[in-house]
Amino acid sequence: MVFGVINFLFALPAFFTIDNFGRRNLLLATFPLMALCLFFTGFSFWIPESSTAHIACIAIGIYLFGIVYSPGEGPVPFTYSAEAYPLYIRPLGMSLATATTWFFNFVLSVTWPSLVKAFKPQGAFAWYGGWNLIGFFAVLFFVPETKERTLEELDQVFSVRTRDHAAFGARQIPYFFKRYILWQNAEAEQFYQMDSVEHHESSFFEEKEADPAARA
Repeated sequence: MVFGVINFLFALPAFFTIDNFGRRNLLLATFPLMALCLFFTGFSFWIPESSTAHIACIAIGIYLFGIVYSPGEGPVPFTYSAEAYPLYIRPLGMSLATATTWFFNFVLSVTWPSLVKAFKPQGAFAWYGGWNLIGFFAVLFFVPETKERTLEELDQVFSVRTRDHAAFGARQIPYFFKRYILWQNAEAEQFYQMDSVEHHESSFFEEKEADPAARA
C-alpha cells in the first residue's frame, strides 16, 4: 500500500518536469538513481535478520526506488512512444509499445522467484540494478530529446543517423562530468539545428489524409 501511494504521489511532478526538464534528461537522471536504490536494497539482505535494520533498510531501498521511478521511467516511455511514431502509424506504434511494456512486466514477474532462488536476493536486485545502468547508456547514445518539438521538428530529430546521435551522446559524458560533478560552467552542445525547419499548419491534416484508416 505504501509503495502504491508513493508511486502515485511522486508521479505528479512529472506533469511539470516532463516538459521543462525533458524526457531524455529525466531518464538520464533517474536510471543511475534507480540502480543505486536496487543495489542498496539487495545489499541490505546481508544485514542479519535479527537486526531491525534488516527489514527497515530493505523497505527504505524499495520506497526510494519508487520515488525515483515514478517521475522518470514510469511515465516517460508512454509519453515518448506517443511522440516517436508518425501520425499515420501512431495507433499501431503505441499499441506495440504498450504491449511490449506489459510483456516484459509479465516476464519479470514470472522469472523473479527463480531469479531470487538462483542468485539470492542480493544478486537478483543487483541484476536489475545493472540493467538500469545499461539503460542509462542506451538512452544516452540512442534516445533523442523530443520535448517542445513540432511535427516537422520531430521528423528532423528522428532522421538523424543513429551513429551520429551515439557520437553526440559520447560527447555529452565529459559535459555531464564537468557540469554536475565538478560544478563547472560548461556549455551544452546544441546538436539539433531547428532554424531551417519549415512549419506548415496543415501538416497534421496532410499526414492524416495519407492514412487510409484515418480517412475511413
